[in-house]
Amino acid sequence: MKPLGFALGALTGAAATILLTRGGSRARPAAKAALKAAIMALHEARTQGAEMMEAAEDLFAEAKAEAVADIFAAAMAGAQKKPPHEAPRAEEKPKAEPTDESREEAPASQAKER
Repeated sequence: MKPLGFALGALTGAAATILLTRGGSRARPAAKAALKAAIMALHEARTQGAEMMEAAEDLFAEAKAEAVADIFAAAMAGAQKKPPHEAPRAEEKPKAEPTDESREEAPASQAKER
């Protein structure tokens, strides 16, 4: 049964409850059947909801896995296109340009050479 069946069962159960107070024991089996139908409809709705949720989670997981794979592939392609950085060799140290402070603090032997 669908959620519409649940609503119909609940409505029938409410009507049966009203009749039960007026009609006595004759309405009790009808009220019981209506409540049973409502409970069955609720169970079916929960089952279908759980199946839909599982399908949605599976779809999300598949889409996420494909997106991660695409991002990784793009990163790898970008890394392969860039030329490798040429690091300075241990023998060739980059020369730093002297600053004003280093010129002032230069030893006397270097000052004579200038």
